[in-house]
Amino acid sequence: MSPGDVSLRPTIDRSWLERAAAEDPVAHAFALWDLDRFPDRVRFVSALRGDTTRGYLLVWLGRAAVVVHWFGATEEAPVLAEALPPRPLVVVAPEEVRREVERARGPLVSYPVLLLIAPAGVAPAAVPPAGTARRLTADDRTQLRELTAGHDELVASGYATVDPGQEVVWGVFEDGGLCGVGRATVFRSSVWILGGVFVHPARRGRGFGHTLVRAVLADARRAGVPVGLYVREDRPAARAIYERAGFRPHGRRTWMDGGTGLEP
Repeated sequence: MSPGDVSLRPTIDRSWLERAAAEDPVAHAFALWDLDRFPDRVRFVSALRGDTTRGYLLVWLGRAAVVVHWFGATEEAPVLAEALPPRPLVVVAPEEVRREVERARGPLVSYPVLLLIAPAGVAPAAVPPAGTARRLTADDRTQLRELTAGHDELVASGYATVDPGQEVVWGVFEDGGLCGVGRATVFRSSVWILGGVFVHPARRGRGFGHTLVRAVLADARRAGVPVGLYVREDRPAARAIYERAGFRPHGRRTWMDGGTGLEP
């Protein structure tokens, strides 16, 4: 088959997406979540051969940058690459399609990213706790702002508009003060995606991140759902926190920055 056999549609087949998500809830978690929760902030482009969906682009119209999540086989890569939004943008895609993305929207700065998953019911390794962790509420809004304001890291800046009274956010405390947070970027009955894990730089290396992740997994265990997350492959300290907590590799992606200056 050739790229000429592929047609593009500015939409997604919902029934196909639900079948695909039933087979791999983590891979398609963002697509279903954003389609239901943020229809005004996402766009889809589907690649089809005949009436069969072979891949898609999930285009997130974010405040910091346009971020594209790419799903699909390499045979459709040349056509899907031409459908990418203009620079600046970030593309999160399999490494195999990097050449086509580079050709269509390069130059790129790339970072290897691992997709990890903790199966439903996983029991994290027992380690001495650092601080205490719980779900945040609207009463924690001020502490959340104070913790994450003024930091250059992308994960911290992402909390600027997060309301813990409306979204699912966990925090870890020491002596009553908030020193780390994480949130559910996807919160579906079939899967949660943990993102935005941020511990204040002065508190790092003391186990607060692990305490936070254990609290998330404890809630997930009670709900009976798996938890997925993305982590830079070249950050062994962060990977160690998640792997000790019970996360295991589920796949590899590449964060391709096309002119935004953002890092995962």
